[in-house]
Amino acid sequence: MSRKKRNRDAYAGKAPARAPEAEHSSGVRRPLLVCAAALAVAGYFFLRRTGPAGGDVYAVLAPIFLLAGYLLVPAAILSSRRLPGK
Repeated sequence: MSRKKRNRDAYAGKAPARAPEAEHSSGVRRPLLVCAAALAVAGYFFLRRTGPAGGDVYAVLAPIFLLAGYLLVPAAILSSRRLPGK
């Protein structure tokens, strides 16, 4: 009985240790995800502005912005998996 009480008292005030890459991952991932979202929203905005014939500048910009936004999401996820020292 005293053994259980001793173990419980030893861990009472200590917080669990955080992984060192946890701080690194959120710092890299967030700006890339914000850029990806902004590019995708801009692409959808340009897509709405495209004329029926599709011969204007918006018809060229919309797929470029949409594709760039969609490709940045996996890049942001993969960039967070790198270790800080590498």
